[in-house]
Amino acid sequence: MPFVYFVPLGVEVKCESGSTIFDVAKKNSIPIAESCGGDKICGHCRVKVIEGIESLSAPSQEEEKIMHRYKFDIDERLACAVKVYGDIKITTSYW
Repeated sequence: MPFVYFVPLGVEVKCESGSTIFDVAKKNSIPIAESCGGDKICGHCRVKVIEGIESLSAPSQEEEKIMHRYKFDIDERLACAVKVYGDIKITTSYW
């Protein structure tokens, strides 16, 4: 089971392989921005991957559209769309 480390909150959470970052955060009462309820529409749940980007699913067309619309950096992903398959460290501007 992979771990998601939420920096700078100092919280490390074990999760099921294939879980989205959004679901991991919600299940563990970790604040995650949203306005669409995780429907891959708003782009508010943007996270920056500090370590382990290779442990994430490739962006879907749906995620790529949002990433392009909101000008995500190469190390940023949409928490509601990206799936975790290995250990990662993430952060976001609102923590």
